[in-house]
Amino acid sequence: MRTMIGVGDRGHHWYMTATRGAAGRRTLWLVAAGALAAAGITGLMARGAVADPTLPPLTPAELLAKVAAADVDGMSATFEQRSDLGLPTLPTSSLPDGEDLSSAIALLTGNHTVRVWVAAPDKAKVALVDGSTESAAIRNGNEVWLWSSEKQQAKHATLDPSAKPTPTATPMSPSEAITKFLDEIEPTTEVTTSGSGYVAGRAVYQLVLTPKDDASLVAQVRVSVDAQTFVPLGARVIADDGTDAISVAATSVDFTRPSDDVFAFAPPPGVEVTEMTKDSAPSGTEKPKGDAKEPTVHGTGWTAVAISPASTEKPDKELTTILESLPEVSGSWGHGRLLSTALVTAVVTDDGRVAIGAVTPERIYAALAER
Repeated sequence: MRTMIGVGDRGHHWYMTATRGAAGRRTLWLVAAGALAAAGITGLMARGAVADPTLPPLTPAELLAKVAAADVDGMSATFEQRSDLGLPTLPTSSLPDGEDLSSAIALLTGNHTVRVWVAAPDKAKVALVDGSTESAAIRNGNEVWLWSSEKQQAKHATLDPSAKPTPTATPMSPSEAITKFLDEIEPTTEVTTSGSGYVAGRAVYQLVLTPKDDASLVAQVRVSVDAQTFVPLGARVIADDGTDAISVAATSVDFTRPSDDVFAFAPPPGVEVTEMTKDSAPSGTEKPKGDAKEPTVHGTGWTAVAISPASTEKPDKELTTILESLPEVSGSWGHGRLLSTALVTAVVTDDGRVAIGAVTPERIYAALAER
């Protein structure tokens, strides 16, 4: 069983998308949330005095093949995430949507607990637990629910059973995010193995992914793969300064199929339910509307820079406030504002272009200059 479950690539993206106009604002959120396409990934196993397990040797190719073929009947797991992306302080408190934006940014910093249940290709639940509150995404057959206990808000969608599944049709667990990332590895990566260890008391292989181009802000991604099921149970994204920018690891895992009642959801009495349609539901694969053009990509692999064309829409007040808080930068490509984190750099130019990449600002500027 392989379930399409998605949060997302360089960090949590819980149904965040990059569109334009309101696009500009969402693009900034994606930039921050983007730090995980290299993965949905954070926190890692703590090693004690226990000796590493002795496992049958596997080459990197053999281990990747087993990860790709991993097929379990079900899973229940708790993951702990830690993020330290070095995000700048943004003036969100004074904005109309400041609370929502602050919540989105909070997902990219500090520690978080994610609980996951998978029982079939069409049964999955991912819950972000913060104290007594929970934000959950649930798929039960053709029914999808998004629930926030803190806001007492529920959203519902009914999927077309004949339609091809998309990443947004099902919540994404950390394990699935890691697997999706491994599926997309290009020849720009050196793949090795590095011994064994334990995650959540289970023996794991250590898979190490190193960008061949040292201009990438990502120095390494280290993935912990269960030695019996070959399901990824943890990962670390290490920045070029040697720090763990993002890490995630299971603290408990059970490969018994969860009961069907885990995926049954009914909003509490009095909660208003919002029906999501194709027009209102978020989609990471949605085509730009109208005459909007696709972003152009400069370079490949870990050092690729994506540049969205200039938007004809004027930035709204919220986006303008955020942009004005960022440092000004300029070059032969023009003028703009710089957002720099441990894993992702973005520049929003005065003429409305947005350039994003897991590279240094200098690489972004060079890409912008290639008109």
